[in-house]
Amino acid sequence: MSNTPSRRQPDLYWKQLQQLKASSVCIRLYRNQLARRVRAVEIIKAVASSGSIAGWVVFKEYPILWSSIIVAAQLLDALKNVFPFARNHKSASDLTVAMELLWIDAEEEWESIYSGELPEDQITKRRTQLRKIQLEAERKYFPEGFEPSEKLVRLATEEASAYFALTYTATEDASE
Repeated sequence: MSNTPSRRQPDLYWKQLQQLKASSVCIRLYRNQLARRVRAVEIIKAVASSGSIAGWVVFKEYPILWSSIIVAAQLLDALKNVFPFARNHKSASDLTVAMELLWIDAEEEWESIYSGELPEDQITKRRTQLRKIQLEAERKYFPEGFEPSEKLVRLATEEASAYFALTYTATEDASE
């Protein structure tokens, strides 16, 4: 056995940190995707409602048509939280905040690990705790589970990789 400290636990924590960043980015991208859908429904609802009222005033010959459009817009408003994407948008928004806060704490903790301030057993405990907190947050906001599309995973992985390359590689290069 050598006296050189093992890099196994710091390396595992680093990999966990990268996965956490990619997960955090993925849920943010998913939230943004759902936000566009929710916004589209809101626009359709507003146009249908006000357009039908204006149409009713101008063209009084078709009151059934205009009243049907108004009723449909109001029904859409009443059912907006029933649509999976509207409900998932709220969950994704909440999970995004939870994941970002977890990411901030984990990145700060990484600095202590990188500088060698924590022994391996503490790194193991912290990495386990990090994984548990992430799982609890995911289960809290998506109890049925969350399965992102391959495209979102790819985009999130690319963005996370770019973050690490810019933040950590640039820092190491500057210090040399």
